[in-house]
Amino acid sequence: MRIKTIVVLLMLTSILFAGCIGNDEPVVIEQIPEDIINETPEEVEEIPVEEPEVVEEAPAVDPQTYSIRLEYYQARPSTLEINRGDTVVWRNSQDPKRLLTIVSEDGLWESTNLVYGRTLIYTFNESGTYNFSVTGQLRMSGSIVVN
Repeated sequence: MRIKTIVVLLMLTSILFAGCIGNDEPVVIEQIPEDIINETPEEVEEIPVEEPEVVEEAPAVDPQTYSIRLEYYQARPSTLEINRGDTVVWRNSQDPKRLLTIVSEDGLWESTNLVYGRTLIYTFNESGTYNFSVTGQLRMSGSIVVN
């Protein structure tokens, strides 16, 4: 077994050395004519490139739902800033014996009576500022700012 290994190693070594011995002549790459090397390049007409117009879009935001509590003779919160497509829920949390009438001063909905615990739900799809109030309750009013 040792003899076979030594013979194989000797053969590989001789093949390796045989590949290292070669022709010492330099390799000639095709010569480029002298007139081409010194030639002045033609002027190239520049073609204007139109930059694409970048349009900034508002980030896509999932619609949100906001709550306004009608309690302690006031609307909480009285001012709310939301995005188009968001929904506002008004809840009568005032008094189990008291009926509240909520009014859209901009005519978005008809005057709605809310008994204790009931809600009015409205989705705002147009930008603007919208006002609401509760009949007979001066401090139960407010505004919704829709972006």
